[in-house]
Amino acid sequence: MKKQCEEDYAIMGLKALKRASRKVLERAYHDNLRVPIWRNGKIEYISKEINTEQATPPDRYSADAS
Repeated sequence: MKKQCEEDYAIMGLKALKRASRKVLERAYHDNLRVPIWRNGKIEYISKEINTEQATPPDRYSADAS
């Protein structure tokens, strides 16, 4: 039972992080700002022209899956 509870908290945390990152990206888009991300060992900036949505459907382990 404890393991299931820990997994539930992990999924809830992942969903919260995704909501927060989505809000940050929306705000940056609205304010015409670039967002720094860590990619390939260095900092890169993404702008509103880059689509940050997941390209593939969520799998059963993804937080978006029901």
